[in-house]
Amino acid sequence: MIDTIKYKEWLDMAKRDIKAAKILYEYEGDKGIICFHCQQAVEKYLKGYLIYKTGMLHEGHSLTKLCKKASQFDDRFKSLIKDCAFLNQFYIETRYPAEDPLIVEEEDVEESMQIAERIIKLIDSIIEEKS
Repeated sequence: MIDTIKYKEWLDMAKRDIKAAKILYEYEGDKGIICFHCQQAVEKYLKGYLIYKTGMLHEGHSLTKLCKKASQFDDRFKSLIKDCAFLNQFYIETRYPAEDPLIVEEEDVEESMQIAERIIKLIDSIIEEKS
């Protein structure tokens, strides 16, 4: 069992990631790194939400698995599973050299940022409802 207030630390860290993504986007930073920060923000937000609901840290980096776990507590997460699958591709491929590098387009960046904002907004509203 983890400290039940610990979820706030996860949400705060996630907000740093989304802020970094926005700054990089504004200054035309690397598209892959922007998407990676969006992926990280969502991962931390989902983990924070799961800590909020269960009092336990849920391991793993798969956003789809974390989203499915979150959907056990709120059906609204079911509609976000495909979005999480989209963001999953930016977890490893954007950080390491690859024989076939992932090409990240402007549309990918915009979609990643929209998805991250949508998930953050949902989780914030759920936690706000309960407070």
